Amino acid sequence: MKRKKLISVLMSAALLMTIVGGCSKSSSTSKSTDTAKNSSVNIDFWGGWTGPDLDNMKALVDKYNGEQTKVKVTFTSLQWTPLFAKFLTEVKGGTPPDILAMHTFEIGQFADMGVLDDTNIEKVKLTKADYTDVAWNGTIYKDKQYAVPLDEDVHGIFYNKDMFAKAGLTEAPKTGLELIAMGQKLTIDKNGKHPNEAGFDANNVTQYGLGFAMNHHVFYQTNALLAQQGSSPFTESMKTVDLDIDKTSKAIGFLEDLIFKYKIAPKGEKSAVTDFTSNKVAMIIDGPWQMPTLEKSNIKWASAPYPKVFDKEAVWGAAEVLTFPVSAKADQGKKQASADFVKWLDSNSGEWAKSGHIPASKAGMAAAKALPQREAFISALDRAILLPANPKATRIFSSTAPSPILTAAQDAVLNNKNPKDIADQLKKDLDAILAQ
Repeated sequence: MKRKKLISVLMSAALLMTIVGGCSKSSSTSKSTDTAKNSSVNIDFWGGWTGPDLDNMKALVDKYNGEQTKVKVTFTSLQWTPLFAKFLTEVKGGTPPDILAMHTFEIGQFADMGVLDDTNIEKVKLTKADYTDVAWNGTIYKDKQYAVPLDEDVHGIFYNKDMFAKAGLTEAPKTGLELIAMGQKLTIDKNGKHPNEAGFDANNVTQYGLGFAMNHHVFYQTNALLAQQGSSPFTESMKTVDLDIDKTSKAIGFLEDLIFKYKIAPKGEKSAVTDFTSNKVAMIIDGPWQMPTLEKSNIKWASAPYPKVFDKEAVWGAAEVLTFPVSAKADQGKKQASADFVKWLDSNSGEWAKSGHIPASKAGMAAAKALPQREAFISALDRAILLPANPKATRIFSSTAPSPILTAAQDAVLNNKNPKDIADQLKKDLDAILAQ
């Protein structure tokens, strides 16, 4: 690695460690068990799955290790931001993992730092026609392919069928107005009153109509609501953010109003999916990775696409990929073994579909379509809005404090600040990082 790039790596490692701060204490590390014996090649595979999808990936790794003895894959999982901080630390020490999962928007920074190997992709022998265009294009950065597509995700609605039936509702909301109206009908205080009725007691709600993740996903919804207004402020090459303050204010204001004006969502909700499975909320906005949890619950539920709040159909989306970090210690045998495992994962994408994630390969997507309640998410993929692979994306879109997007989210759903003030500050914070 050239000296200039190495210095860049070390500086970025220190910066990311500062960003994550004490978050690593709350992160968990999980290594899969395996039955592979007498392995001649050891492969380290890192990913950021810490929810119900973690068990699915561990099972796939264990299956691979159990099917052959030539390669042993050791799988390690951390929350995404601490994972990348650890990755850069290991790069500094010369011991990065052989395979690193990430999202497409994170490719830009690591590719520019020179820590991703674009040559090992050829050993996987990918065919573009086997993947969706969105998934394939997300692996390309500055005309080079740095990753193997794994899956695609979007926000959608999960709703409690029994609660809907009791309220006389038969289908999920399709628009913002319907979301509000249904949310009010499904929100009930201790006296049986709804938020749009006189005497409603907002301090003693027994059932809320809606729940959603009140973290960085608030920004993800905001970005989708900007796209619904025809605004796309984020690009791969941006030096400043072309953030339309008026449209951003409207997007943030809509989400704030769900909590503070219409009172259909609980302030500061800790876990929307837990509230949903315990019958505390009737609907949640979340991603398909929650399906394994819902499938194990005792409630009757269904899924539906994210609603159209403004003029256009748009929804937050993300794509996960597999990359090969640069390593001076990796010989050709190790590189080939890494490529072979990734190829095996790709051929078993139907198994990954059970995690809830929508596989990027067309074969895996076909398997997902055969599973219950996936269609609502699959049908929305063509209107998904993905964050760009800007070289500073891991900072400006970080999910941990002091991330600008997390600050904006907290100011909205916890503090009910003026939406315009939040939008102004968000632009200032993002531009400050981009200017560095």
